[in-house]
Amino acid sequence: MALELFDLPTTFVDTPEKLQAALPLWHAAGLLSVDIECSLTGMHHCVLALMQVATHDQAWLVDPLPLEDYMRPALQAMSQVPWIVHDFSGDGIVFKRLYDVVPDSIFDTMLLSRALGYPQPGLKTMARLKLGLDIPKEEQDSNWMLRPLREAQISYASRDAALLLPLLRILADEAEAKADDPEAGPRLAALPKEMRHLLRRVRAYTPPRHDPVVDKIKHLGELARERAIKLTNLRWAWGNEGDVAAVMEMGNRWITARLAHPPTTQEALERTIPNPRFRRKRGEALWEVFREGAHETQEDADSSDGLIWNNPGNP
Repeated sequence: MALELFDLPTTFVDTPEKLQAALPLWHAAGLLSVDIECSLTGMHHCVLALMQVATHDQAWLVDPLPLEDYMRPALQAMSQVPWIVHDFSGDGIVFKRLYDVVPDSIFDTMLLSRALGYPQPGLKTMARLKLGLDIPKEEQDSNWMLRPLREAQISYASRDAALLLPLLRILADEAEAKADDPEAGPRLAALPKEMRHLLRRVRAYTPPRHDPVVDKIKHLGELARERAIKLTNLRWAWGNEGDVAAVMEMGNRWITARLAHPPTTQEALERTIPNPRFRRKRGEALWEVFREGAHETQEDADSSDGLIWNNPGNP
C-alpha cells in the first residue's frame, strides 16, 4: 500500500480563525485521530510543538506556538469527542501538564495491538504489519520547534494521524475474530478497564519538582544541588527554544561530571563541551552557574575537567 494513500487533504492551523473553523468539523466527525510532536526535552518538561488531528477524509496540523492562548479552550472542546491515539501514556501527560485537559474517552491502538499479542506494538511496526506501510521515521526526532516546518515534517506528521483510523478498523476486525481465543480473549475483554485506568493515571499526574539528576547528586552537597537545578532548568529552557545541542551536550552524565569535578574557570568548563557552536553560544551562561562558589572547588578540578570528554547522549 502506497504512502500516498494516506496523504489526506491537510490544513495548517496557525491562526485563531483557522482553529475556530476546524472545531465544528471535529465535533461533527464524532471520532478523531490525535497525535503530537514535542520539543526534545521529554514529556515532563517539553513544549508542544505540533498537534495532528485527522478524520477519515481530512487532516489538520495545529501549530500551538502562535496559538498559546487558544489551545486550552480548543482542547476542552475537543475532549468531548472520543480520540483514537497510539500510546497515550506519554502524550496524555503532555496534555495534562501543559493544559490540564484530558479527553473524556480514548481508544489506544497500541493497547489493542498488545492485547492481540503483538510484542512490539509501536506505530511503525503495526503500520508495516497491518497496512503494508514502511513509514520513514527519520523525522520523528527532528527539531519540531523550528519554523517553517519542512515539507518532509508536514508529510510525516499528517500521515501519523491519518494512519490511526484505518489501523483501528483492521485491528478491530482481528479483535472480533479473536474474541473467543483462550489467550487473546481475556486481554481484549479487559481493554475498556485498562483504558479507563490509563485515563485515571493521566488525570492524577503531577509534574516532578525537578529533574531526577538533582536527587542523584545530593550527596555532593547543597551547592552541587543548587547548580544541578540551574543546569537542568537551562537545559529545558534552551531545548524548548529548539536548541537541540542543549539536550545533546547537557546530558545527565555531563551534568554529574561537572558537579563532581566543578570547573574553576570558564575555559576549563568549555573544554568539556565538544560542540564548538554550542560552546560559543552558551559557554558564558553555563559559567555563571559555576562562577559563584568556584573558590570552594578542589584545586585539581581543572586537570580533571580536561580529561572528561564524555558524550552524554539523551538526558
